[in-house]
Formats: sequence, structure tokens, C-alpha cells
Amino acid sequence: MRDSAAERSGGVREAAAVARPGPGDPRALEGEVVRLLHRDAERQALEALRDRLDGMPDGADKALASETLSMGLTVKDRLEQHQQRERGLMAVIETAQDLTRIVDIDEVLRVIVRRARALLGCDVGYLSVYDPERRDFYVRATDGAFSERFCTIRVSLDTGVCGYVARHRSPYSSSDYAGDGRFNHSRFIDDAMRGENIASILGVPLLSADEVSGVLFVGDRYVRAYTAWEISILSTLGAQASVAIGNARLFEQARDALARAEETNERLSQQTANTRAAAEAHEQLTALVARGGDLPDLCEMLARRLGGRVAVCDEGGREIVAAHAGQGVETPAPEGRWIEDAAYAALGESRRTGRSVTYRKLRTVCAIVGGEGPLGGLVLHTPRPLSEVAARIFERGAMVTGVVLLLKAQRTLSLMSDAPAVLHGLVHEPRGRSERFAQQAEKYGVDIHRPMALLLVRTGKDGCASLCRQLTDRLGTSSALFDEAGDSLIVLANTLRMEPVRAALQACLRRHRETFVGVVGDAVGHADDLPKSFERAQCCLDLLDALGRRGELFDESRLALYVPLFNRADAAAIEGFFTATLGKLYAGPATHDTRRTILAGTLLAYLDCGYNAAEAARSLSLHINTLRQRLEAIHALLADWREAGRALEIHVALRLWRLRDPQRFAALDTQAVKERESFDKHAAPGR
Repeated sequence: MRDSAAERSGGVREAAAVARPGPGDPRALEGEVVRLLHRDAERQALEALRDRLDGMPDGADKALASETLSMGLTVKDRLEQHQQRERGLMAVIETAQDLTRIVDIDEVLRVIVRRARALLGCDVGYLSVYDPERRDFYVRATDGAFSERFCTIRVSLDTGVCGYVARHRSPYSSSDYAGDGRFNHSRFIDDAMRGENIASILGVPLLSADEVSGVLFVGDRYVRAYTAWEISILSTLGAQASVAIGNARLFEQARDALARAEETNERLSQQTANTRAAAEAHEQLTALVARGGDLPDLCEMLARRLGGRVAVCDEGGREIVAAHAGQGVETPAPEGRWIEDAAYAALGESRRTGRSVTYRKLRTVCAIVGGEGPLGGLVLHTPRPLSEVAARIFERGAMVTGVVLLLKAQRTLSLMSDAPAVLHGLVHEPRGRSERFAQQAEKYGVDIHRPMALLLVRTGKDGCASLCRQLTDRLGTSSALFDEAGDSLIVLANTLRMEPVRAALQACLRRHRETFVGVVGDAVGHADDLPKSFERAQCCLDLLDALGRRGELFDESRLALYVPLFNRADAAAIEGFFTATLGKLYAGPATHDTRRTILAGTLLAYLDCGYNAAEAARSLSLHINTLRQRLEAIHALLADWREAGRALEIHVALRLWRLRDPQRFAALDTQAVKERESFDKHAAPGR
């Protein structure tokens, strides 16, 4: 090993003392050379002996002394080479030890760069690593660099010394970086190199199998040529850096695989715990039902488990029962409470998917399905979003609630087991045979010896069963007789109870305005008249279908005039009647002619008032002169409307038109007021 600076300076002074002028002795000079080599003196101490050699007289002794000094300098050079190799081998050994000791890849790379720079005595050392995602190299470790810009260099495969080394997979050195034309220069990279004042550079590839994983560099701020040994030792360090990078990648892959495995195990454990919790909740709910628990008990348990408000609604969206966590079961409203439209829409989605559906972040619904169709749904409001296990419990709660609803429906069905036969017998049996159903009908709250009425609702085959269940929930089994009949629901009730029955039915149909139409038949005094009443109601429904009416319950008296005239008529036949009867006054469904509709409404009011112009003007809130002007305009479109034979036919057509298109005629009350002044200015005869 080398001596300290003090020893080296002492050696220099000693050599200088030896070199004082005086008689020379070759053997003394030889001994001095051996002594300096033994003390591992600096080369300059040996060079100082030349002054002493120069002072010796020429001759054999001087030649021998000169040869001795030259051999001493050669030995010194060899010693320095051996020391340098020793340091290189030690660096390689220490780096190999670091690979097994240091886990942090960045720390390993920094140590390699620092050793490479120190071993070769360079100004700067850095290591660039290949990024497979961006397909370029970036600086990952530096030593001796003072520019931040230098540390941000990214080099593509076709640019700079880095790209050259990566493409050729061999070392590269240059004593004139700026002027070297063997590689493609980049302004950004050249500016960064100038910022570090790098003049000479040496780079070696980091090879991993057939791929270049990076490039190890050393550089100097002066012109320097790198020896073969320096290239070799840097390549060895580069190979170790490649091993470090490969190990790091394997370690990262193993760590990622372990993290994924741990995550999977944690997820499986969580799923197992969730399934167990949901199963426990399901067992508790099932046990509650087995002990005779009903809907209020289920709602209360679910509300307590989920920490919110839980409500059970029927198919129409009316809440049957509800409970709130900490407050127990709620007192139901007299007319029932209807869920919001968003919840009803979410219920439809839940029926399609078979899972719970969240809407408005903190509100969740789950459809209850059983038997032959939907039974209703559960609606949950919570102060925070549902977890996965809470959603499972909620869905299982819906399943158990479905069982309770089915049991309840089964009990009701058993109580009403003979209702279909009784209703069928009263409606379809021949006259004189209704008395035998009197006692059975009375069980359902119908006294066939008192005035009765039939109510028919056509909903389509899919809606009858649901409507029947909802009506049972609202009316029970002692207010009316009702049952399905094809695509219709038949309801029989005494006239004194018909209004609440009608109101209950309309409440059940409130969300199905576009899918139903119904008729409330005229009261009959005897059960033998029910078959005829049923036939008339069926004819009324057929007429309403032909007119395209939906979403309303009609009294038979409103339709009695038209049923005999248009029995079995379809929509095309009725449209033909309008066209033939009203002529140019008629504006069809596809026509948006406000003027003709106003005139038709005016004529209808005039005919309804028995040709009394003053009364008609008052009913329309018009001046009498305005009414007369309109009648003149009507005459221009329909000249024969005043004829006795035509007036009745026209009157029927106008009333039937209003029955088919009530919105167009109702709009006259508001729209006509706005358009009246403009219209009346131009409503001269012939227009």
C-alpha cells in the first residue's frame, strides 16, 4: 500500500539529499533505488535520482548507474500496474459481495458507478438503463456529475454513444466527444455533455443474455485515451451491474407475484368472511320466518343489520311496510306511500339483472320475484354506500321477503279459493241460477240482493296477476269479488262500496297509465242481470280499444250511446266515419290544424246547448258575435250541418271525436283564449 503524504514528501526530500553534487558511487545509487522501491516511494522520488546520475562522470560506472535507475523505474511501473489490477479485482469482489448484501437496486448501481469512477480515476461516472415501455435509455445512477440536466437525459437506440453501444453490443471510447462523428449527435444530449465539460468518454454494454439492459459510462473533462485494461475492468463492472439489474427485476417480479398472491388470499378471505356473514344473516332471516315472523319483523331486522330505512313495496311501487334502524316499524300512511320514480325504474333494472341496483348513491333497491312474476321489491336508504357484504345481506333479505310474500299470497289464495267459481257463475250462468251463489258471494262482502256493478279492466295478460295481488293487499277479501279473465280483471261489488273499490284500483294502476283501460258498468238490481252487464262492458272495452284510449276508468253511461252504433268497429272504421260525416271540418290524428279543431269544438258546444247561441257563447266564454262568425266559418266547411238528418249524425261524430282525442279539445280551453283574437279577425265565411 502507499505511504502517507508526509512519508512521500520525506522520500522526496531524502532523494533530493542523495542527489547533492559530489562524487558518485554506482553501488550507492543502486542501493538507493532498492530502498525507494522497498518503501513504495512515488515515481517522482526515483526520477529525482537522475540529477545525481547527471553529476557522475562519464564512464562505465555512470552507464551501470543509468541502467540500474531505468530498471528501477520499470519495476515501479510494474508495481503500479499490479496495484491497479489489485484495486480492480478488489472492486469486482466487493461489488459481487454487494450484490448479495444490498437489496436496494438503486444503491447497488450507485456503488458500482462510484467504484468504476474511482478505479479508473475519472471525473464522471453514470449508468443508463433501458426502458422497454418507452424504448429508450434513461440515467439511473450518477457519480461526479453536478448538472441536474445531465441526470434527466433520455437516449433512443439510434442516438448518442449510448445508442451506439446498445446497437453494437460492444465497448466504445472517444477522446473527443464533441467532434466524434461515429455516432448520431443530439442537441439536447450534447448540451448536457457540454454542461458537464465532458471531453472523453468510455461506455460498455450491460448484457443480459441477448439483450442490452443498460450502458455503464465513465467520462473525463480532459482529453484522455482509455487503455485495454480500463475497458476490461469497466466491462467486468458492467457485467456485474447487468446481474444486479436482472436480479432486481426478478426480485420485483417475485415481490409483485407475492403481493398479488397476498392480495388474492386477502380477497378470498374477505369473500369467505362476506359469504359467512351473508349466510349468517340469511339463517337469522330464515329462522325469523320459521318462527312466524311477518313483513314488519323482516323489515326491522334488515334495517337494524344494514343501518338504514328498509321498505317493502308491491309491484306497483306502493310501500306495504317500512322500518328504520333504531326507530322500529313505521306507522303506514292511510293511503299508502309510493316510492319515487327513480326507485321504480331501478326496480325494473333489478328484475332484469337479478341483483340489487343502487341509485342516487345512497339508495338501493332489489326486486322480489317469485311464482310466476314480480312480487314487489325492497327499497333501502342508508347514510353511507353499501359494502359488498351488506349488498349480499340485502339481496338475501329480498329472497326471504319473497318467500313471506308468497306464503301470504298462498294464504290469501286459499281464503279466496272459490272466488273465481263464484264470480264466473254470477257473470256467465243462465238467468235464474244465481241464487245458489248468494251465500258464497256474501263471504266476500257482496250481497247479490242489493244493487251491484261490474268493473272490467283490460291490462293485458301479463298485468292481471300482478293487479289482482295488489288489489287483494288493498281491499282484503271482504270488499269485492275479483278475478282474472283472460287479459282482463273482473271486479264485482255492491254500488255502496264501488267508489272505494274504484279508488283502490286506480291507485294500483297509477304507474301503468299507458297499459290499461277500464269500464265501470251501470248498476244492476238483480244478479240475473250481471251476464248482460258483462257483455255491455266488454263491448265498451272493445270500443275504447278502437278509439285508442288508455289510462282511465270510464263509466258505461259515457259510452252507452256509441256501443250500439260502433259495435265491433275497428280504428279504421271509426276514422272512416269521421271523414265521411265531418268532411273538411275533420282534422285527423296526423293533422295539426288548430283552426278546424276550434271550429269543431264550437259546433259541438252549439249542438250540446240545443242550438242556443247565447248559451253556447257563455259555455265557450265568447261574445255572441264571435260565435256567429265561427258558425259562418263552419258553414263554409260543412254546408249541410244545419239539416235535421245531418245534425244528429254530426253531433254523434263530434262527441265521439272528443272522446277519442280529449287532449285536443281540452287544449281549446287554454289555447283558444290565446288564439281567439287572432282567429276571429280572420274567421270570415269561406275561410
